[in-house]
This record gives sequence, structure tokens and C-alpha cells, in this order.
Amino acid sequence: MLLRTLLTTALLATVTLGLAGPAGADPDIEVPGAQATEGEQFPQICLRAQVQTADLRLGKFRRAGGTLTEEPYADLSAFIASKPQIQPLTVTSYTTYADGLAKQIRCKGKSADHLTEVYGAQVAGAEGTCAEVNRVTLRQVARSLTGEERRALVYKPRRVVLDPDTPSATGQDWVADFPVAVRDPAGILHLPSKSLYVPLATPGIPEAFKGQHYCTLITHEYLKQVLLGAVQP
Repeated sequence: MLLRTLLTTALLATVTLGLAGPAGADPDIEVPGAQATEGEQFPQICLRAQVQTADLRLGKFRRAGGTLTEEPYADLSAFIASKPQIQPLTVTSYTTYADGLAKQIRCKGKSADHLTEVYGAQVAGAEGTCAEVNRVTLRQVARSLTGEERRALVYKPRRVVLDPDTPSATGQDWVADFPVAVRDPAGILHLPSKSLYVPLATPGIPEAFKGQHYCTLITHEYLKQVLLGAVQP
């Protein structure tokens, strides 16, 4: 719990404002681990996903009394039943593994419109995408590579394609199996992402299901192994 609190404090202190940006933008997001070297810990993806997808302006969010934490789940059924909380802002996460390596992470966060309703109109901006979260993960992994690893790359980061989000209509669809990396017939590596976005004003559903933005994402560790050819997409 202490480590998670320290990581959250560091994240809130170092993430720049306006992370999600307009479509096609390429912001340089300053988060712990963005300049990481071999052996250093990458930042928690789901905390960053919340900041990016809601374009969360952390200074204004803090001044409005906001705090941001992550609650990881080890049990899939419990994670499926979980809901992100708006106050205090709490995202939930579930990580799947392959041969002991963290492979995919699912993040449940809150939508920008719900955040602005509770904390004020200036704390969040336009809704972002899960693909943008993957894009920053790719950048962080690329920056972490040693010279030897760069020479050994099977897939060059600058040639990796970030696919648009695959939208889900229901929670059941969102938690279904989904690839984290795909190699197309031309040999180009694609990073897909899966989203479930439910604006606060969505009619005809229970209040507990409104104001959500969920992402299915690749982990730093697995992406690095894919780029190096140690695992096959």
C-alpha cells in the first residue's frame, strides 16, 4: 500500500497537463519511467490510462480535492464485478500472464464528463483513446532499450502501427480474449487496443454503468519481448 501511494504521488507530481491531446497529436508525456533504463520500473499503466483518456489536468484535479489510486485484482471474476470509483478517483486493473511474463492489462477508469461533473469543468478535457495509451507505452519501451537491444530488434519501434481502438458494446464483449500484438502479412507489427466507453449521459442503463472508460492494453514487459523477437505476436 505504501509503495502504491508513493507511485501515485510521483505520478501526480510529474505527469504533464493535457496528456490526451487532439487526434494525431504526439505529446511527450513525463511520467516515472518515461526515460527508464534497463532494470528500472515502468509506471503503472492504468493510472496513466486514466490521465490520458480523460485528459486529466492533474494540478486542477488536486486543487479540487482529487486523489488518484489504482486497485489491482488477481481474480478475474472479482475484477469483472468491480467498478472504478469517482470519489476518490480509483481505477481497477487486471493483468494476464504468459509463461510468467505480464502480457496484457485491462484498466477500468472514469470518463472525462463524469470527472468534470464531480470535480469541475476545468479538470478534464476531450475524451482520449486507449490507442494513445499504447503509443506512449511503445515510446517508453523504446527509450528503455540498451544499445545492444536496439541492434537486436526484430521490429523497429518507429515502424510499429498503433491500430485504432476496437470498441466494445458491452462489458462481456470487453473482457473477451483480445490480441495484444499482431504481425500483418507484410511483416509489420500492429498494436491493437480495445475500449468500452460509456458517457455519463448514456440513456437507458443503470447509473452505476455510466461515466466509464475501459482499456485493454499491452504491458511494457511483453511489448519489449515482442520487439526483440523473444515472443511471437
